[in-house]
Amino acid sequence: MINSWEAYFIFSEKERKGIIVLGVILTLSIVFALIVPHKNNLVTKTTPLANLPLRLFKFDPNTIDSANAIHLGIPLKQVKTLMHYREKGGRFYKKEDLLKLYGLDPVIAHQLIPYIELTPIQSKWGSYANSYKGNNFKSNFTHSYKYKNYKENNNGPWFKKENGSESWTIDINEAGANEWHDKTKLPMNIVHQIINFKNHLGGFTHPLQLKKVYGLVDSVFQNLRPHLVVQKNFKPLLNSSTMNFAQWKSLGIFEDQQLYEILKLRKQQGGQVSWRELVILFDLPEKQALWLKSQIIISD
Repeated sequence: MINSWEAYFIFSEKERKGIIVLGVILTLSIVFALIVPHKNNLVTKTTPLANLPLRLFKFDPNTIDSANAIHLGIPLKQVKTLMHYREKGGRFYKKEDLLKLYGLDPVIAHQLIPYIELTPIQSKWGSYANSYKGNNFKSNFTHSYKYKNYKENNNGPWFKKENGSESWTIDINEAGANEWHDKTKLPMNIVHQIINFKNHLGGFTHPLQLKKVYGLVDSVFQNLRPHLVVQKNFKPLLNSSTMNFAQWKSLGIFEDQQLYEILKLRKQQGGQVSWRELVILFDLPEKQALWLKSQIIISD
């Protein structure tokens, strides 16, 4: 005969299976809790400024290097974004522009803003303060730009000669940096922005495209507009960093499988593929390789 307390430890086959299942579930739950980090741990990792002491100091976001940006507590990903923004010609004109840096935590930005010291931009027409804001900045810059140029050269490019004739034109696809600077008196940083934008497009098809050049204000463009010319029937070059399958195929020198390899390689390299890589990868003959380089925009 079984004692009453022993009866509690005797289970049917169905009950034993249930106990085993519950045991497995409990074990897996414990293992999962140990492996997967808690949400609070993730928050701590993604917000280092919450726990780490800040090393704040005066800085200019237009000139600071990546090492010092990291010391300020800016996450590495946003430091790379900052460097890329400046490489493309971007500039901070007022302290609050730091809030517009893509991906930067507003809490971090507000901690850094009081330490920002912007250096006035220098040009051959003098300096203009970064404290100018919005349209006021553009109008002051444009006014001083035109007045200084007129003062230095009474018959400068923005003004007609006494007989009403306009003495110069510029082919916006053919002109180099020196010609742009000599004829228009534009600052060299704006000239380089124009040339970089032209190279990105593969060439201008209409003068109005210059309105999209970063840093070229509309009033300056309107003064330039009568002097700008584009060669008739100009066909812009394709850019290897943006060409799709059909555009690569239109070149007529690659097979479909090779095109898939090109697109895959470009994706792996962050949107870039070089002319030298293609020549070596597909063993292009010299004549074909030189023709390819003349037909598209591609790095060496």
